[in-house]
Amino acid sequence: MDRIALTLNADGDVASIFDKQLNRELLNEPIRLAIKNDTPAQWPAWNMDWTDQQKPPRAYVGGAAQIRVVENGPVRVAVEVARETEGSKFRQTVRLSTGDAGNRIEFGNVIDWKTRAANLKATFPLTASNSKATYNWDVGTFERGNDDERKFEVPSHQWFDLTDQSGTFGVTILSDCKYGSDKPDDKTLRLTLVRTPGISPRAGYADQSTQDWGHHEFVYGLAGHNGDWKQAQTDWQAYRLNQPLIAFESSKHPGDRMGSRGRPSM
Repeated sequence: MDRIALTLNADGDVASIFDKQLNRELLNEPIRLAIKNDTPAQWPAWNMDWTDQQKPPRAYVGGAAQIRVVENGPVRVAVEVARETEGSKFRQTVRLSTGDAGNRIEFGNVIDWKTRAANLKATFPLTASNSKATYNWDVGTFERGNDDERKFEVPSHQWFDLTDQSGTFGVTILSDCKYGSDKPDDKTLRLTLVRTPGISPRAGYADQSTQDWGHHEFVYGLAGHNGDWKQAQTDWQAYRLNQPLIAFESSKHPGDRMGSRGRPSM
């Protein structure tokens, strides 16, 4: 709205994010939901294998997209995109707001997941480029490089950031409940959303072949910034995403609620 000009393509993917404050395009390619093979040799509940991670996605969420405007007010606008791929249903609502909330884009997700031997990743191909990204652990931050065979799915809490190597701008990825991600190259961040591992005969644990099947609701977001995340304080956008203001109406009552000494009466 005031700060962001956002474009969806015919497939329902966000194809462009132009930050008016930065006067920059933030995306190198559309943001897509990638379905990747996930067939760990052992301990499937938590292991991912490097051989799978190196392969390109086997599919992207696509198909006939049903796109409709679900909010169009002075404070917020939102577009909902509904699609089906590989037996799973995806309904994503892209939201832009005014005020401080307008400094981020929110993606509300409702997913009915029933896809086997796969994980789902939100893929962010950015115009910012750096061999290292910064990951929040709440009590501190860590810099990590691109994926390698010993480190290709890493944890973070509420946000991680890619600041361009020039130091002039960057993008912070925000999450309300997803804590795993990877960085396949200098310009791409991927947030892991759901995961149902394929079970090899050696692994056992056949019950885990339907892990994460079912209904999921969660939000992630994106915030562009000048300089680095410290200067722009885009980490606060993650905190606000996780702890939004909640409006409520109190019950009605007659008269003054103050006690005899000017204090609230109980």
